[in-house]
Parts: sequence; C-alpha cells; structure tokens
Amino acid sequence: MIKAESSESLDRRSVIPLYFQLQEILKERIELGVWSTDMAIPAEGELCDTFAVSRTVVRQALAILEQDRQIVRVRGRGTFVAAPKIEQRAGGLGRLLASPTPDARISILDVRKQQSSRRISRQLGLKAGSSILRIMSLLHVRDAPTALIDSFFAADDSGDLRELRPTKVPVTLSSLQWHGPRLTNSAVTIETSFCSRWEAEQLGLPFRGAVFVTLVTEYRASETPDVPFEVARAVYRADLVQFRLDLSNGSSIPQATWELSEATR
Repeated sequence: MIKAESSESLDRRSVIPLYFQLQEILKERIELGVWSTDMAIPAEGELCDTFAVSRTVVRQALAILEQDRQIVRVRGRGTFVAAPKIEQRAGGLGRLLASPTPDARISILDVRKQQSSRRISRQLGLKAGSSILRIMSLLHVRDAPTALIDSFFAADDSGDLRELRPTKVPVTLSSLQWHGPRLTNSAVTIETSFCSRWEAEQLGLPFRGAVFVTLVTEYRASETPDVPFEVARAVYRADLVQFRLDLSNGSSIPQATWELSEATR
C-alpha cells in the first residue's frame, strides 16, 4: 500500500527535484488564496527553515514562479504575489465588449460614419461605397494602455454601437451592456511591426517601438453560414502582451489568445 504524502511536504525519495516540488507547494498556496494578490510571501531564509532545504533550492523554486508570473520580486522590498493573469481571445472591439477583459477599460477616441473602401466592403461582404461605422478605441488593462483598435462595421448591422455617438472624445466605456449579435469565429492574422508616432503617443511607447499588429475579421451567427460583423486592425504593445494559438476549445481551427506578458503593478 502506498502511503499518501501531504501536499505540503517534500518527498526526498522522489525523482522530481526538490525545487520543483517546492514551487508546486508555493503555487498551490497562491491559487488557494493562502497568500493573496500583493501579499508578501515568506523570505528565502524562512522558506529554507520551513522546508529544510538550501537557499539554492528556494531560489530555483521562486525563479519558476517568477517566470510563470505568479510572483513579483521587488528589490529591497521582497517577493509578492502577482495579480492574476489576464487572458483574452484576440479580436476586435465587438469581442472586447461581448467578453469584457478583467481590470480593463475602453476609451473611444473617434466615432464616425463614412463610405467604405473597396477592401473593407469586400471583407464585410458589402457593396462598394456602402455606409460603414468606424470606431477608434484604446484598451487599457490595469491602467496601462495596451492596444489601439481601428474597427469597421456595416452601419445598419452594428447593434448597440450605432448609439455610440459621443459629443466629446475621448470617452471611457465603463458599463456598456452588449446587446449585439452573437459572435462566433474570428479570422486573425498576427504580425510584428513598429508603431507610428501617433500610435506611440496613444500607447505610451517610444516612436517606432515594437508592437504586434492583428488584422481581424469577426463573424456573427446567422441562419446561413456565419457572416462578417467587424473588420479591425489592432496594435498591441509587444512589451506587455504575448500571443499564443489555442486548440483547447475543441475546434480544429486554432484560436488566437493574448495575455499580459509582465506585471503592470
């Protein structure tokens, strides 16, 4: 009969290194809320005494947690529990409104109706020169400007967004209830680039700073095959955001997801 080990103990007979076992214990404490966000965790010496391990083992364990953004080390102050990871499916303004990002706010910089270009008409499935709604918005996450989004919608198919006619910009959307269509698939292209001077000013980056550019077509549910709802170009700060492709949603089509790549505290 195999004797069950406490999840708080280190198994010195295991082939799993002590530092890896220790980081699992510390990670569990964070995830269970024993140590909450911004709380200081015990100092290295205290962890050494508690688990009867060397400082090398403790430092290796903390290095893994720091790499996974579970903790934040502040020189001269100590080690603190990091804020929870923020993760969001890549998409346009409609996606952000339909599935709000935690600790985020959206500022509307410009709203206007205009005649669509040939490219936008083709991507939205409209006749050339159709009336479209164009919205420029800025996403802040934890008060850091994170993405600048230029969105285009068919004027008569933009749902609640048709009511977005602020008399003065910028205006922050704090609690807009989304009553738009049900969004389904997203076609997303991700490129690396450098920001223009205006993009740099909005995102708080140096001119020609590194960015990710996503070209997005959002689709909405329809009785016939899903139809385009939004075409967007989003510029993300490369120093704050990382992208990945996710197949865990059960679809054979990868889903692009982004998350903050470092703490913004």
